[in-house]
Amino acid sequence: MKKLVLFLALLVPALAYAQTRPNHDLPQFKNLKAAPVAQPKSMLRMRAMAPVAATAATSTASGSNYAPFLPQGGISHQTDVPEVYADGTGGTLAQIGQMADGSVQQTTINAANGVAGLDENGNANAPVVTGPALNGAPIQSVQIGTDPQKISKVTGQPWLFGGNSTAIFGAYPQPNLPRSPMGYWSGFPVNLVVAGSPSGPYNAGCSVCVFTDAGFQNTTVAELSGEDYTNGKVASGFDVAALFMSAGTENARLALPVSSYTANTVVLSSALTPAQLLHVKQGMFISTNSLVPGMSSGTIGDANLPVKDYYAGVVKSVSSDSKTITVYGWAALGKTATASDIPSTTSLETYYWKNYTAPYVFIGAPTKMFGRNTVMTFDGNRLGDNGSPTTSSVRQLEGEELDFNTANTTGTASKSVSYHGLTFGGNNADPRILTDESYAILLAGSLPNYLKISDGCGSIAIQSGGYYLPSACLVAAAQSNQAELFEYKGYADSNKMNFGAWLNRESDGANGWTNVSANLGVNIDGTYGKIGSSGTKLPYLSWNNPQGALSIDNASGGVMWSINNDGLMSAHGLLASSNSYFRASLYLQDTNGNAQAHIGAAGGNLYLQSDQSGKVVASSTLDATAGIIVPTGTPASSTAPCTQGNIEMDTDYIYSCVATNTWHRVSNGSSW
Repeated sequence: MKKLVLFLALLVPALAYAQTRPNHDLPQFKNLKAAPVAQPKSMLRMRAMAPVAATAATSTASGSNYAPFLPQGGISHQTDVPEVYADGTGGTLAQIGQMADGSVQQTTINAANGVAGLDENGNANAPVVTGPALNGAPIQSVQIGTDPQKISKVTGQPWLFGGNSTAIFGAYPQPNLPRSPMGYWSGFPVNLVVAGSPSGPYNAGCSVCVFTDAGFQNTTVAELSGEDYTNGKVASGFDVAALFMSAGTENARLALPVSSYTANTVVLSSALTPAQLLHVKQGMFISTNSLVPGMSSGTIGDANLPVKDYYAGVVKSVSSDSKTITVYGWAALGKTATASDIPSTTSLETYYWKNYTAPYVFIGAPTKMFGRNTVMTFDGNRLGDNGSPTTSSVRQLEGEELDFNTANTTGTASKSVSYHGLTFGGNNADPRILTDESYAILLAGSLPNYLKISDGCGSIAIQSGGYYLPSACLVAAAQSNQAELFEYKGYADSNKMNFGAWLNRESDGANGWTNVSANLGVNIDGTYGKIGSSGTKLPYLSWNNPQGALSIDNASGGVMWSINNDGLMSAHGLLASSNSYFRASLYLQDTNGNAQAHIGAAGGNLYLQSDQSGKVVASSTLDATAGIIVPTGTPASSTAPCTQGNIEMDTDYIYSCVATNTWHRVSNGSSW
């Protein structure tokens, strides 16, 4: 009996440690059933205090609740020990033993080969450590739930800007060289390696899944191969990702009604519940729906959105009664708080914080969301550029690089692999909601080159619904070979109107630029990339063709007008009239498009022709140094039809029309 008492005396204090929920009340121990009784493999043997017959089934201490001992003075796992727990309940030795095997000893918390402790919010309150200690201090590799209000072990000061719900990775202990002043082991942050094997839809499809609006308990899933497979639906593709990120219109952590404000506090209408208090931490955004008085209207940068004209701040602390939140000061975004900046409970902002009729504060509400924001900095001091000793040799910085490699492709069929380097997409079903300056890519920052494309012949540098930029290619040496320079596409109802430029080899032979023309024009319903040789071609401009430095060509390539390098302009083509066709003509029309006259040349002669039965009128003196050729003809009579001023001649007479339908004639005389 003394041994049993000693056993219980040792056991009870360890199990009576105050807990939020006693271990014996956990389901895995509460519902524990003793195994079927068999011959025990081991048993605590007790010294018999009386003959066996006297203790077989009847001996109990007077007034006690102890169950009788087994024969021969033994106890088994079925033996019940009353009032063994701190709450006064009892349990069998089997329950006690198995629970003890699964329990955590207080001495193992935050100790080597032990477990990490948790704080009142369920966060680990000490680093998970690996490797030897540095100067007696554990080397941090992972720390979960870092609280910036805690005192830094390094500086002894609070670290306010480290994030209020942070998981820190890194500082894996790495051996130094012998005689290092840091010792053999150091805790400098080094690598984070994430090894995954995405193999299913949703969150099973990403090695790293990042969500900005996941909530206190994550119920957000990655948009990867997203179909409800429980009803037999199979996704159109089994897409997975090494890194998946989801960001958007993140909710405020809390929206809380307000009773009153001071210059650095907000008193809530009701105290924060314990669950709400978990969401409020030092360093969080806090916004009000209270207008800043006297703030001028305007827009935010080039976004053309109204300025945010409400008070906001950053959380500093919460009062012990959980009803007052202290901030570092209230101010409009981008301003500095003053003692007179006290938010109003009656003058409310309604553009950004709609549908509120009472004052509210919003905890942890961003105003702008970045899907990804990378900052790279070149520091000349570290390179020794300003006289200090060089500590870095980094003079090349790459913002990001996507490499696509192939291997073992001997048996791979042509056009059997698809690769997209960077895709900006989505489903913007309502484009009208976007501001005019919204964009997919902005190139800025005073760089020598904003976009460099190292393409190869046969590739397409840029292709969009309205623009086509092929890679630069050498024009083949054979006549009429072409290489497109660029192309724009527009639509006129069901027709495509393509405007662009192309090179054309004007004659056989690789003679450089001398026999290659550059052309600019339009075709209708042609093929992308073949503006110079497909579709219905319209007249176009051509530089460096055989007819001159610059020409206007018709659809079939015939030159209609040209200007050579000396500035000489030439007209090519046909002059049409009812009776004649003149080469090299200039066609004149009125503003209504009616033909009025042609100026043409043929056989070394210049022709002026009226197309409306009119006159060729010289309002000034006509100086014909080389002479004038009078048309030959003989009027039928002196009253034949004529217009005053008409002149004709034959071998005998010169006839002149002196009035309408009135001819006079004079003799030509004789030769001499």
